[in-house]
Amino acid sequence: MKTKRIIIMYLCLISGIVISPAQVKLSFSPKEGTNYEFLTEIRQNIRQSAMGRELLIEEDVTMSHLMNVKSMNASATEALFTCQNASYFLSSPMMKMGYDPKKPNANPSPLDKVHEKIIRSLIGRSFTMSIATDGSVKSVSGIDAIIEEIKKSVAPDGEMGAQLSASEINQWYGESAIKGLFEQSLRIFPAGEVKTGDSWTVETNYGISNKKSTVKSVYTLKEVKDDKAVIGVEATVNLEPDGGLTGTLTGTQSGTVLVDTKTGIPVSSDLTLDIKGTLKTQQGEMQMTMVAKMKTATKEVR
Repeated sequence: MKTKRIIIMYLCLISGIVISPAQVKLSFSPKEGTNYEFLTEIRQNIRQSAMGRELLIEEDVTMSHLMNVKSMNASATEALFTCQNASYFLSSPMMKMGYDPKKPNANPSPLDKVHEKIIRSLIGRSFTMSIATDGSVKSVSGIDAIIEEIKKSVAPDGEMGAQLSASEINQWYGESAIKGLFEQSLRIFPAGEVKTGDSWTVETNYGISNKKSTVKSVYTLKEVKDDKAVIGVEATVNLEPDGGLTGTLTGTQSGTVLVDTKTGIPVSSDLTLDIKGTLKTQQGEMQMTMVAKMKTATKEVR
């Protein structure tokens, strides 16, 4: 029997037949009527140096959304996203502020109270996204109504409420921010079938956390096992901050994404962004470095 197997392999080789790994088609294609919980956790450590002084800022954001797949066709999936929970914290030598519904502060500051209103205005609110098979977000609708609700909730807080709500919307819940937030996990798919070891490139442009981002990612299929694809990520990143700052921050992003090959749902992802650069302000130049860790977890709920 062993001799027979050797002969078959030899005949395959001399006849030019190559036994290659199986190919797989990866695309965003969840089933209509299914529900998924998307959990996103982002931790940013920002270090700013200017005029001999150094400032360290830590920012933590958690968001949980329920995705209900309403309809789908050959080109896109229409899904309703409802915010289930959210938390936000910012810490620096000058201030600490934020709010977590699961761990409310017993002695909240005025800033904490405004964040509570902002986050409570998000929870239970919904928007609709159209997501293409390659994971790109084609459209987002319903965000404007959520933003108006946030503005109403903080109106009694005057200028402080208006400034904070505008900042939070631009950073985390504006249309561009929402698109970028989800495309980081979803826009990862190749144009055609791939096999283990194959790589493909995806370039994205979006705004999140007060920054305009251009990310050129190289994805590599590492392994396929038990209907799960392990995909490695290596990317180059350019960030252009706004808010009166000029200049460009450059760096890299790397990590791993685990994808369900049947649905294209990103079961989990773990990415690290490491960037640095020199920015110009009205007061002069500022050196900035930022390390951001983003983790996502997605599970079907019934």
